[in-house]
Amino acid sequence: MGNSISHTSGRQSGMNKNISTGLQDAACKARSSKHNIEFDDSVSPRKRRILESYSMGDIHQVIATQLQPRTIYRCHTDLTSPVAKRLYREASDIFLKRKADTQLDPFSIKRVKLYEPCNTTAFIWSLPAEILVLIVVLLGAQDMRRVAQVCSLLREIAGPLFFANRNFPTSPKDLFHICVDSSSFDILSTWIRMDAFRPPRMMLCWLGSDLRASQLSAFLHFLQSVPHKSIQYITLFWNFDILASPILPEIITFLEDIRASGCEELTCMGFHHSVGSSCVTRLTRIQGHAGANHLKVFEASSGVLFSPKFFPFTIQTICSPNLETLRLSYIELSSAHWEKLMRYLSIPALVELRVDADCAPSTLIRFLARHPAINKLSIVLRPFRFWRTNRITTHLMLSISTLDGPLSHVLPVLLSLHKPPALACLALSLQAHDASPYISTVLQCVDRCDSVGYLYISLPPQIHSRSAMIWPGTHSAVRVKHLAIDSSDIAGSSTPFAGDVLALSALWVQAFPEVKRVSMRGYSTVTTEDLIDIMRKIVAADVELSVTLDSQAGAE
Repeated sequence: MGNSISHTSGRQSGMNKNISTGLQDAACKARSSKHNIEFDDSVSPRKRRILESYSMGDIHQVIATQLQPRTIYRCHTDLTSPVAKRLYREASDIFLKRKADTQLDPFSIKRVKLYEPCNTTAFIWSLPAEILVLIVVLLGAQDMRRVAQVCSLLREIAGPLFFANRNFPTSPKDLFHICVDSSSFDILSTWIRMDAFRPPRMMLCWLGSDLRASQLSAFLHFLQSVPHKSIQYITLFWNFDILASPILPEIITFLEDIRASGCEELTCMGFHHSVGSSCVTRLTRIQGHAGANHLKVFEASSGVLFSPKFFPFTIQTICSPNLETLRLSYIELSSAHWEKLMRYLSIPALVELRVDADCAPSTLIRFLARHPAINKLSIVLRPFRFWRTNRITTHLMLSISTLDGPLSHVLPVLLSLHKPPALACLALSLQAHDASPYISTVLQCVDRCDSVGYLYISLPPQIHSRSAMIWPGTHSAVRVKHLAIDSSDIAGSSTPFAGDVLALSALWVQAFPEVKRVSMRGYSTVTTEDLIDIMRKIVAADVELSVTLDSQAGAE
């Protein structure tokens, strides 16, 4: 309070006189430095004086000037007295209520954490919200990030502006997924502290070539801060030589921490062709399980994951005890490496499998025989890969419902099944070297089934003869509900013979007399109406027809 109080006895009247004079001088100075604050009619004059004095940070003066009598004795200057505490609480409540009633437009504040102010001459959060917004708008991105770390009030003001400046997509509503690149990993620590934050169920993350260890640490800190198992799907993309990265050990640790974070699905997809040899050795020396984790789906779409550096992580992830879905595509393994890998793996809970066509049909069938719970199987077509259909001696006891892949793999699998399956979906990817006519080979697969709900036929990009597209006049006794023919990979001038591929394949509808719906998509030199007229002449009146032509064909 700016006054020196003497405790020397014998001079009590002189001391009181000096204190009163000092208080009067302090009050004059305070009145000259007060800010003009507008209040509504509900605020009493006494509370106005308290709040005006408090806005200057001198709470001691507020307490001292409100105490009676005007002559202050030593006992009244004790801020630990009940009267002083009551006035301090009253002044604080008025100030904090003014802060809580602040409305920030266009920002919506659901909750504002208020802090007990200290004895300073001014507080930045005492400024009107509109002024704070104007100040923050003038700051750069990094300064906005620092301001957002000061307190919850400034975070709610600077946060949305900071996210917009960094092109970080957020929403006050619950997010199903969010896309973020490695340069934005540092934003996650600010986003998680926002009042409107809701953990996304899916995160799509792009790792850049300038990836730094600090960015990986920021992402892992975010995963550890959200509720356990709240983020269920994590997908990682990269398009650089990750094996040449200077932080390769940190990247491997980063993947291991994600696997242990509680997510249920992990996808690792690389678009860069790394020069290096795959390593499918030392399998027996790698620990089979990856510890406690909840991973149910693992997708690997890069040969990097089978390099010597990443191979232990990959095998431990595949051997996770709860794994139900395994997708291995475009991993650039030779047939010999596939044979070693599939012979070693044993995944009791596996129900869905996807592999490359580089995996030999015999290797695949032996793996399926050890995993009878698999009901969804897909084989990714690989160009210039030819397999002969050898004699199958292994019998499979699978209850398969979905089968997708080239004829070189689909037909051996169907031939090895103990009983014809009732397939919900049968997807066949035809290749130029398949036996002609194509529809005859398709019927071989269909006739090995009890029924097919959805039959999808993908025509090869190159067709060498017209005879491959003709219909030999045979019919299938198997009921097919929905037939779909796709020639999207065929350009209008790619066929070396005179004829429209989509129009010729329209005649294949005759091979399935019980079909109820026919869909065609791709390139054609005829119009949509002409294709429908071709099929209408050969199908029943109750069959639903749908044709979608590519825009380059000139008709729709």
